[in-house]
Amino acid sequence: MTLPELEALMDRHFASWRQFSTIVALGDNDITVRMPFRKDLMRAGGTISGPALMALADTAAYFITLVHAGPAPGAATANLDIHFLVRPKPDDIVATATMLRLGRRLAVSKVDLMSGDQLVAHATVTYALPPDHQVLPTGSGQRSASE
Repeated sequence: MTLPELEALMDRHFASWRQFSTIVALGDNDITVRMPFRKDLMRAGGTISGPALMALADTAAYFITLVHAGPAPGAATANLDIHFLVRPKPDDIVATATMLRLGRRLAVSKVDLMSGDQLVAHATVTYALPPDHQVLPTGSGQRSASE
């Protein structure tokens, strides 16, 4: 999927997604998503909450899954493993998700979350694709399930 196709799909199925994040860039194998700083995302101690960071990692992984697998709004998180490395500053958080493996039923990606120039968390995320979903063919510029 292209960036305009992804944004249109999200607008159709998750109308409020733009209130949480914006897509900054789309590469061949990765996507960069920004979560603007909001005071309601902070926890005691003046840092961004863990659940907000997990939601951003999950969102970025969902986006890269859709880009590579094609339109599958029913794809669901099967696993999310996150390591909090450094306490993030009260600032925008930028997540870069990279597709690691796309199969017929599962898509695995890694997500690095940055606060400024500092890596604050790293996640691996697995998405389960709907059983009736057809992964984009190799000729579309995306990886096929057989690769």
